[in-house]
Amino acid sequence: MQKEIHKFLDNAIEQGVFHKAVLGLIYPNGETCVIAKNVSENAVFDIASLTKVCPTSTIALHYILTKKLDLKAPVSKYLKKFNTNYRDEVLVWHLLTHSLDYSVPMSSLKEKSPEEILDFLFNYQFEKRPGTLFNYGNPASILLGLILQEISGKHLDVLAEELLFLPLGMNRSGFFPLKKMPKEEIVPTEICAFRNRKIQGEVHDESAFVLQKLFPVGSAGMFSTVPDLLRFLKMLLQDGKFEGKQVIASGILDLISKNAFARDISACTALGFELNSEKFMGKCHSSKTFGKTGFTGASLVGDAEKKAGIILLSDFTYPKREKTPARINETRAGLADIFFNGI
Repeated sequence: MQKEIHKFLDNAIEQGVFHKAVLGLIYPNGETCVIAKNVSENAVFDIASLTKVCPTSTIALHYILTKKLDLKAPVSKYLKKFNTNYRDEVLVWHLLTHSLDYSVPMSSLKEKSPEEILDFLFNYQFEKRPGTLFNYGNPASILLGLILQEISGKHLDVLAEELLFLPLGMNRSGFFPLKKMPKEEIVPTEICAFRNRKIQGEVHDESAFVLQKLFPVGSAGMFSTVPDLLRFLKMLLQDGKFEGKQVIASGILDLISKNAFARDISACTALGFELNSEKFMGKCHSSKTFGKTGFTGASLVGDAEKKAGIILLSDFTYPKREKTPARINETRAGLADIFFNGI
């Protein structure tokens, strides 16, 4: 199987899907494997929207399981400035299921100040009632990150370090990586026209870049390595345990590996994680497979039944982003099929 994976990765590089990539595997027996192409296996990547699950939704679910956060509480209970229409109907549940009708892409707000972006989110006028559609995007995770900050009294980077990174030994992970390591150890993400420079060691996502002037953002901004993320994924597959210690409250694996939607919404998603998504998880996994992708070429997939997982970090958006994620999703799905079919 590993020979086939090496060949598949080499072919993706030859076709220009990415130039640098690191792949991590967790086998059902708990053993792990790291395969690196054109870069060190400990290279640091901007993991983009994987931030939404590591750390944001994972910490939120931990707080829900430990009764510090109420899944059915209105967002306005925690964020007093939240004043949209349907204000009292927008629940924490809607943030974790991305079932709010924010119809404007956050990238269109990149010229605004951070205060103006927050004002936009807090006072948005929804066309559709909360919980009537699946609408994946950054706003829900930004708001969720703010709620975690409000509950804990700590910025998300500090909270994640205390609850996840230190207990898991993820010593090359976190927000603001240039405070921890030389720029040369961080894989660049794009030659950016918006900032007029090569983006290396600063968050690639435009709205997160602006909002980070005020606080670390729940939607993007995390940097990590495959070995670190293997520890995170292994903990999830072991229902919150890592090396015999309960890091995140037990019960999390059940929450992230079953559909959170009722039958009246045709989409399928778990709380805080995507679920059973063939477009990047392939066809050879079980129905209890959870995961997430990141715009920069990142993905994380865990099969709760097989207790196995696969992680890909790459420089898909370098030097310039492609118009669609079609090629990187095809690569993600192909790698997942090779792996899950072979175990």
